[in-house]
Amino acid sequence: MVEFDALFFLTVAAMFVGLVGSVLPGVPGVPLIFVASAVYSYFTDFAVVGGWTLALLGVFAALALAADLLGTIYGARRFGASGYGTAGGAIGGLLGTLLGALVFGVGAIFGLILGSVAGVFAGEYIKRNRRSSGAEDTAPEGGTDWGRVSRAAGGVFVGYLISAVAQGGLALASVVAFALALIY
Repeated sequence: MVEFDALFFLTVAAMFVGLVGSVLPGVPGVPLIFVASAVYSYFTDFAVVGGWTLALLGVFAALALAADLLGTIYGARRFGASGYGTAGGAIGGLLGTLLGALVFGVGAIFGLILGSVAGVFAGEYIKRNRRSSGAEDTAPEGGTDWGRVSRAAGGVFVGYLISAVAQGGLALASVVAFALALIY
């Protein structure tokens, strides 16, 4: 039976922040729900929420992090980033996530978005400089390279929106799994 004590209410509050954070940049989402569940489980000696539920919530948290990264990469690529831009976006997204969360205090999601956009621009800049000096400043499909890069950077935002939907679903599934563990 679940006791409604301070630990329970703190866990529910953290999960609520996680639900909101799954769609808002700068606020932790599904990983926060996982951590809140793990802390609750630990302090209740895993009597109510056991290892299998925690493993499932851990998978949901990992999928949410992957959705962030893959969503931004997909958006950049779909909106015209080259291989250099896509690789730059992936590297920038990883660095932005770490730096945003650990160093600058702006949050992992916000760091991911900014890092991905900066990475797309950096990758395309490197590609542009590697081309032969006689090449024109036009993309193969028409328009300027920088116009394509700007579209690709906008695609990072579209990819973020797609990943936010996935994360919202994973956050909701995490809370439901936790609640079912409490009930059964």
